[in-house]
Amino acid sequence: MPLLLTLFLGLPIVQPEPAAAMLIRTESFDRDPGWEGVHNRIIPKKFPTVTQDFGFSATNHAGKEKGEIGGQVWRSTTPAYYGEIIAPRALRDRLSVSGTFALTACSSSSGLFFGWFNARQPGSGRPTNSLGWYLDGERTGARLYFAAVTGTNRTHGKFVTPFEPRKGIKPTPIKADGTRHTFALSYDPAAHDGDGQMQFTFDGGAPFITNLPPGFQKEGATFDRFGMMNTHKAGNPLTVYVGHLCLDGKVLDLSADPHWQGVGNRATFQDRELTGTHNFGFSLTDSAGGKRGEAGGIFWRTERPFAYYADRIGTLTLADPLTASGRVAFRAGAPDSGMYLGWFSVPADDSDTRLGNFMGIYLEGPSRIGHYFRPVYATAAGSRGDARQGPVLIPDGRPHFWTLAYDPTANGGNGTVRVTLDKESVTLALKGKHREEGARFDRFGLLTARAGGSHVKVYFDDLRYTAGRKRP
Repeated sequence: MPLLLTLFLGLPIVQPEPAAAMLIRTESFDRDPGWEGVHNRIIPKKFPTVTQDFGFSATNHAGKEKGEIGGQVWRSTTPAYYGEIIAPRALRDRLSVSGTFALTACSSSSGLFFGWFNARQPGSGRPTNSLGWYLDGERTGARLYFAAVTGTNRTHGKFVTPFEPRKGIKPTPIKADGTRHTFALSYDPAAHDGDGQMQFTFDGGAPFITNLPPGFQKEGATFDRFGMMNTHKAGNPLTVYVGHLCLDGKVLDLSADPHWQGVGNRATFQDRELTGTHNFGFSLTDSAGGKRGEAGGIFWRTERPFAYYADRIGTLTLADPLTASGRVAFRAGAPDSGMYLGWFSVPADDSDTRLGNFMGIYLEGPSRIGHYFRPVYATAAGSRGDARQGPVLIPDGRPHFWTLAYDPTANGGNGTVRVTLDKESVTLALKGKHREEGARFDRFGLLTARAGGSHVKVYFDDLRYTAGRKRP
């Protein structure tokens, strides 16, 4: 009777459907479900040929005496390194290295890492379980910075020679003219009240100092190699040589081949995982659920085109209770990367890169944390709500159970969305004005984040989700 009276008076009414009236679907991906895929499999017209050619070299670019480490290093998602096998070290150990280096050739989108690292790498941007310095190359030269990356993919570091001004540091990229530079990097785990501190000295100048944030050291990192490695994103080559090395107070003899371990450092192949080439959808892999068949793959953070893989569902709005659950396995997560999972509508204008008409989960940074698994929503007008933090998903390939529950009646009728990952959870309250703007959803699935960046490799299985309203 109250409903009839409201309709008779011509007043708008939006009432949430009771939970029992919602249609729930399950998808185990034991076969291809035939979901709709748009721009989710991008095949480039040409695959570049990568030629890794670095290791011991009987040259003297970096020093006066012959014998050094280096050569041509390509940036690629396929890890390649030349390193000495060392007794396991960690962030609780004091570390130091000094020496010289010379950059002799450089190109755009190139990069390398030099320092302590772990041989097992997911192939995602900066090497995880690492501590050392980096060269990021462009046509004008290379920028130098040093950083530590934990086993959970949390990153902390500092720029030495950026391309753009950063907190008073002048933009002085290192030129690829063969100039010999000196460096010294040290790590003291007891400094800064036991949180740890890194210091880097370049060309005899004042040291660059950065303190590790509280809790960073406890997250841990294990190093079993010391040497040179490419950075893990498709790109181009640079050529660099490092010599006169003194490692933890011991001078390394590079007058002859030290026979360090080389993996992929002398290789030629076609790079298949290029920037912007999404490759996700139904997959005959078993990362998340343990059985062959799941959804996922490689998601790049790109502005265009809008890419997704999703189930077409009945129309839903912010007035409907929404639930979803499943399993997830995160295999690789580069800096500045992310993807979405949830309910959405395809934007009418692909040139508008704002997120709109979305309710679900955002797998994204910042790099100083790793990747949060957190709730996000966006209205039809493009207004956005973001928890900004939540459970951290580690790119170790292990399966996790997750849930999402959107209750439109909570928060004074404005609604809340709660996301759990294993035993951790985070709740996001919708703003009243956002609820008034509304949102419309007709798909559930995986979609890309529309901002320039890098890639994640993630898989989902055993999905259970709201797919519409049951008919009376």
